[in-house]
Amino acid sequence: MASPLFGKVALLFLLSAASALQFIAQPTMIEIGLTPSLDLRCSFTHGSDPEMASLVSLFISRSRDLENIDYQEIASVNSFTGNISNVAHGNATVSGFISNLGQSYLSMHWTLPGDQEAGLYKCVANGVDGTGHPISVMSTTQVTSEVPSIRQLVDELRNLKINMKYALENICISGCWQTRLELMKNARFEISSLYKGRRYLLSKLADIASAPVAQESCELYGGYLAEIDDDDELHFVQNFIKTRSNIDYRMVLIGGTDDGHEHVWYYQRDGRAMTYTNWAPGQPIVDPTTNCVYLWADFSWLMDDYHCFQLDRTFNPRYLCEVPET
Repeated sequence: MASPLFGKVALLFLLSAASALQFIAQPTMIEIGLTPSLDLRCSFTHGSDPEMASLVSLFISRSRDLENIDYQEIASVNSFTGNISNVAHGNATVSGFISNLGQSYLSMHWTLPGDQEAGLYKCVANGVDGTGHPISVMSTTQVTSEVPSIRQLVDELRNLKINMKYALENICISGCWQTRLELMKNARFEISSLYKGRRYLLSKLADIASAPVAQESCELYGGYLAEIDDDDELHFVQNFIKTRSNIDYRMVLIGGTDDGHEHVWYYQRDGRAMTYTNWAPGQPIVDPTTNCVYLWADFSWLMDDYHCFQLDRTFNPRYLCEVPET
């Protein structure tokens, strides 16, 4: 049985080894589409660990699964060839250097990181001790991700519009914003196949505060709340929203309102009169507080007259954007 003194010495050695290897992530939280970059840096200074006589290599690995940890190597550098390996399968750039006189490091940089960059990261420093035996030191860090709220996206768009006039000469501003929008779109929406020159975006999260905010969200992507014009379009949309892999919603907000004129239906985008409806039984109702159009699962995704504000979370409401292809 190991003595308490031996256990204390072993613990002190582990703490010393861990402090000798520095592994930092900046930032540790990715807001998808809004976080501009992610940087990882693993560094080891010669002499900081008395057991490590010579450093041979640095490896960075990642496990995307936090419950069943399964590290996969994504980058490395070694002292034999000085070669840097990048197997991240992403847009990461990697740099590194091994020095047995000063500091060694291995760094990774992502521009506009997404959900795939989240996970548990591990850096391992491999070397030999004074007698030539192999020795390793390890350090870990975690990067999480979240999908920004609609309010954050709308605020970001407004800030961009305010500042855009001062940055027109910088072409990258527009290009980078479009890249961010694509990342956010893929994170926030299920995207339909092409239908008569348009695609439909079905929100993945039940986080709409109101119909006007949903309309603003659609406008971020060059669209608007879906405007159903005929039976063929309704059937396409119905098939799209009812065949999603994880259906936990019962209502989907689309374009159309009778706000201000009970049962005189028009589109919020431009005030154009709705020329097509296909209501569920008993709809629309006579109620001045229900002024928006939804597709309702309880009646085979036919149209329903319901609230524009203070939406009932028990229905897990989603919203549907219609985006013309350009």
